[in-house]
Formats: sequence, C-alpha cells, structure tokens
Amino acid sequence: MNPRTSFYFRWCIENDYQVYIKPDSYLYRIAIRKGGITSNGKDFHYDRENDFEHTSSERIGSVRYKSVDIASAKLHDVYKYLYDEEAKRLSGKPFK
Repeated sequence: MNPRTSFYFRWCIENDYQVYIKPDSYLYRIAIRKGGITSNGKDFHYDRENDFEHTSSERIGSVRYKSVDIASAKLHDVYKYLYDEEAKRLSGKPFK
C-alpha cells in the first residue's frame, strides 16, 4: 500500500467509514458504510458496556466491476473521495 493510500485508509477508519467490496450476482461493487466501524458493520448495534446505540448506513456504488482485483484497485480513489468530501463539508474547500 502506498503512503497516500495508507493515509486515506487510516483516515476512513478514524472517521468511522467502512469501505468494502460487495458481491452483486457475478459482479462486484464498492460499498461504503458510515458508522460501520462502531456498529460492527450492521445497521444497528447496541453496546451494552456503554449503554449506547450505534447506527450506520450503507451506500452501494453504481459501478459494477468484473473482478475483486479490479474493484480493489479503485479503493484508493474511494478513500480519497471520502476524505475530500468531508474536507469540503467542513471547510468549503479540499485539504492539500
């Protein structure tokens, strides 16, 4: 993993984004789950230890890939996209 991909990957984890490849018939799509880390990849997770409810929402990409390898090659772009979109939301312009 190159250093920039590693940076964006860590940023996604720290900001509770779960990014994964999801089978779709004989093809594959990239899925993003905001809140996916704290909710253990589910729509709803109740943490009994802290008495707290975690929720998440899944968005499935529209692009279908023929193989996992092709989809995996696009993960860096998705990590960077999420980082840039959050940066725009917070400051009105992307971080450099």
